[in-house]
Amino acid sequence: MTKKVLLTLIVPALLAACGTPAAGSAPSTAPTATDSATPSATPTPTATPTPPPAPPPAAPTVFVASNMALGAVLVNAQGRTLYYFVPERGGSVVCTGQCINAWPPVFATSMAPTAGTALPGQLGVIARAGSEQITYNHWPLYTFAGDGGPDQTNGQGVFGFGGKWFVATPRLQP
Repeated sequence: MTKKVLLTLIVPALLAACGTPAAGSAPSTAPTATDSATPSATPTPTATPTPPPAPPPAAPTVFVASNMALGAVLVNAQGRTLYYFVPERGGSVVCTGQCINAWPPVFATSMAPTAGTALPGQLGVIARAGSEQITYNHWPLYTFAGDGGPDQTNGQGVFGFGGKWFVATPRLQP
């Protein structure tokens, strides 16, 4: 019997301590005053994250330049004339081994090559030696070791390594 009495006295006290109203008691509807040292602040708006700025556009890798003898020709960012090799029609790479010493391939420096203005054809890439060689209208592009610098076209019409080499122009057809 003493257990029952103790339980009837202890259970309501425990429930009151836990914040649960005791049986038979109704919650108070009277407003309660709160002591606040600071006035209630309005919610602070959270900053909307701004999207990261767009990456700067990639610098063009192929340009059109004017050559006194040939007219409009394709050049790289250093102004060196670009060439194509007739046996590589359609994008098949034939210039390998010693050929690439005389005719260095033009490799892409970014994911996709970009063109300067006035280039009507399509730039692309073709897998080559663990990298990507730039193509124009499906023709792999090269520079010529015999050109000493910009605006030289010493490789125009050269026959070597099993085919003929020509300066790439904007009118180059696939």
